[in-house]
Amino acid sequence: MAGAEHGGAELFFERLAIAFQGTGMTQQLMIKPIKDRISRLTAAGIHVTGCRFSPLLAAVHRRQIVNAIHRSKPDVILSWMNRATMLTPSTSCPHVARLGGFYNLKYYHGCDWLVANTTDIADYLIAEGVPKDRVHYQINFVPDGREGPVFEGPRGDEPRSDGPIIGALGRLHHNKAFDTLIRAFATLPSGMLWLAGEGPERAMLGKLADELGVGDRVAFLGWQEDPQAVIRGLDILVCPSRHEPFGNVIAEGMACGKPVISTRTNGGLELIEDGVNGLLVPIDEDRAMADALGQLTPNMALATDLGENGRTHWQANLSPQKVTSDWIAFLEKVAG
Repeated sequence: MAGAEHGGAELFFERLAIAFQGTGMTQQLMIKPIKDRISRLTAAGIHVTGCRFSPLLAAVHRRQIVNAIHRSKPDVILSWMNRATMLTPSTSCPHVARLGGFYNLKYYHGCDWLVANTTDIADYLIAEGVPKDRVHYQINFVPDGREGPVFEGPRGDEPRSDGPIIGALGRLHHNKAFDTLIRAFATLPSGMLWLAGEGPERAMLGKLADELGVGDRVAFLGWQEDPQAVIRGLDILVCPSRHEPFGNVIAEGMACGKPVISTRTNGGLELIEDGVNGLLVPIDEDRAMADALGQLTPNMALATDLGENGRTHWQANLSPQKVTSDWIAFLEKVAG
């Protein structure tokens, strides 16, 4: 897995590897030499090797991967995302690649199986010519969010403000549409908005909040290692994205039993039944998002019902036990 230091796909990679380890599976991981990630994985008892996956040194790193395959003699090779898949050599061992988005398939020609974490991605793969019997749909899991620490505020010692605490988590990037959320939040007469993440739009978003007169009610929390701790501190979780293939944060909210408002992205439509286990609003329409916030903030009974129904959906479809078991059954099938 050649992912970045932070990100939803990278977080799920760690979670799945640790879950596999808990079942007794033997693993050999090759990841970028990111110290904290290696520490977390090795603490779980997993053998980890650093590999920089640099395109400029592709031959060197491909040879490193080849040597690791020869040493470990795996039953299955599993690669994540474009770069790691591209550098994985062809061998007699079944090669499975996991996709969390609508990626360019030029990187995946050498794979035996492709795993899609949403039905839309699976449909995309088939439409692009991947044989249907070589496409496998496997949703992500998130851990149980009801137990654990609660993030109490930007400084941890602030008294709770009047009104609801609304929050969103993710990279501060155009795709995440935190600007739309700030505009919607500015229509509420009270409450706080927590934005957890880092990214290139940090300065622009702060300026927008000031221009709309809510700068003192919008808190930028930075990157948070424990997203569920933040979610447990919220009254309402919002996923305002313009583009969201799966939406890990939606699943996180459901695991925490919190009401979720999402735009009608692929991920939102995949996980939420509108009005049953969350609310769906059109993409990039701050007025519709403001209406959804206005529907929930004075009606916490509705918010509670949505949160509990989301929790039920998590238990049936998104729990670690369910998803890990399904993954293992698939890998056993591939290994023959």
